[in-house]
Amino acid sequence: MQELSPGWTIDTHHEGDWLCLTLIAPVAEIAHAPKDLAESIDSLVRNTFFSRVIVNLESLLYLPAKLMRQLILLKEKLEQRAGELALCAMNEQAYQSVTALGLETTFPNYEGFSAVTARFRPIHPR
Repeated sequence: MQELSPGWTIDTHHEGDWLCLTLIAPVAEIAHAPKDLAESIDSLVRNTFFSRVIVNLESLLYLPAKLMRQLILLKEKLEQRAGELALCAMNEQAYQSVTALGLETTFPNYEGFSAVTARFRPIHPR
């Protein structure tokens, strides 16, 4: 587990070509997402040499606007390097933030890490 910012931690593992991240923040801190969260996560991703990233948000009760903005910035950073970002395990209240912004196509709510990795199997593996 790695601390990104005071109170904000991330747990990492990988499944195939995907870096799997579990974002954890105290309930009292969710509304105060660090303004450099996307940059911190992107730096971690660059150091692991993965381009496909899944962020598990099951521990977050809701997704405030600041946090949504950071997730959008992270997606943009990854896409600049031909990467991908998927979100998974959001509860209903958290996913309402995604749908309220009209981002349900951009950020479908996958059930878990394996639901994402199963969907993106290569057509012609090496």
